[in-house]
Amino acid sequence: MYKDVEYHPLMASDPSDTRENGSPPAKPARPSRLSRTVLMIVCAVETLALVAAILLFVHRTPTTADQYTLHSNPPSYKVLYSPAQEAVEHEVRVFSGGSSPFHLPPSPELDEMWHNLYKGGITRITKDDAARLPNKTEAIPGDDGYYIAELGMFHTLHCLNKIRMALDPDYYPDWRISTSKNWIPSQKYVTEHLWHCLDYVRQAIMCNGDTSMIVWQWDDASNTTVHKANVAHTCRKFDKLQAWAKEHEMVVELDPTVHIKDDIVIPIIPRRE
Repeated sequence: MYKDVEYHPLMASDPSDTRENGSPPAKPARPSRLSRTVLMIVCAVETLALVAAILLFVHRTPTTADQYTLHSNPPSYKVLYSPAQEAVEHEVRVFSGGSSPFHLPPSPELDEMWHNLYKGGITRITKDDAARLPNKTEAIPGDDGYYIAELGMFHTLHCLNKIRMALDPDYYPDWRISTSKNWIPSQKYVTEHLWHCLDYVRQAIMCNGDTSMIVWQWDDASNTTVHKANVAHTCRKFDKLQAWAKEHEMVVELDPTVHIKDDIVIPIIPRRE
């Protein structure tokens, strides 16, 4: 156990402090005048150097790299394991406020653009990676030693695409939402699927908690202050994660009727309502 060490002032005199022979203790030798002068010079030089370093740091002009890396270290919290963490890279991206390649009416070309965002998103991971996940996943029948998984962002994109399709039921009649209580099985599936998707997107947005600041700016044309959504955000590079998923894409079709028992025991994190 650590014990505080008694501190005695070097120059303190204690009348009760006597030697064994009763004589007063000898006074410590004083440093010479030259030694004191050298010590003072060294201290002064070190102080000036420290002050100069502080002034240079405070008054230097921040570079672009400084501005974007100032808050690059994440806060201290527990990050759940994901084998895709190795593919995470960040970038500064300005959101489109009014125009985008996805601002198109329904068409086969638009459908393909959306589908390409999450195509091949079902991946295969090793048993070692599966054992480190916070939730248990299934082994892939016919692909010995590999387990099925999917990046959450792909499921969110899938859900958002289905909501988009439901907004134009004339073009996508299979995704028409029923408001009747007398659902036929297909209507019930579509409606409940969309409810699930809408709530999943809500949870994904709240989970990621984008702290980028939307701003208001003066607009000379309308002579008013207007809301501006095309601002800079700190983003994870989508193409890096997409490339990781394609490298780990499943090589066999999943047979959901086959269950392979294994010895993986990990905590099952329940869904929070």
